[in-house]
Amino acid sequence: MYPYEEIMPLPEPSFEPSFGRPGFGPPSFRPPGVGTPPSFGPPGFGPPPSFGPPSFGPPPSYGPPSFGPPPAGQMPLGPPPSFTPALPSFGIGTSGIQSCLFRNTFIWMFNGAAFWFFLVAVGREFISGFRWSNRSGWRFETIARRNIRSYECSRW
Repeated sequence: MYPYEEIMPLPEPSFEPSFGRPGFGPPSFRPPGVGTPPSFGPPGFGPPPSFGPPSFGPPPSYGPPSFGPPPAGQMPLGPPPSFTPALPSFGIGTSGIQSCLFRNTFIWMFNGAAFWFFLVAVGREFISGFRWSNRSGWRFETIARRNIRSYECSRW
């Protein structure tokens, strides 16, 4: 006769089952001769597989990296100089732009845009800081270095 076919006595009226791990907390009721429930599949293979598409973590993000929120206390306090410097006769790229950190810098882009920028972070491929807009003031922005034609740090 198998242990599962035995007739079990009813628990006492004060019985409260425990649903924790065996050996922890108040004692739980187990019929005599009954161990853990049987597992399915070959031994040592764990729970049955779940159904649905596999999960490989969050999807990749494309575009410029996030340098995080705007750095506190690093936003310029006033507007940039009111003039526009002359475009250099040759493009200088961005190889030395790190020297412009925390200074007003005029940036010329390959697409023709030109604006004042307050640089707060320099990465290998991107820079970030605050871009000046006459309508909305300073706004945090990240720019790809490959799009910058030239720049000039302010000495003013």
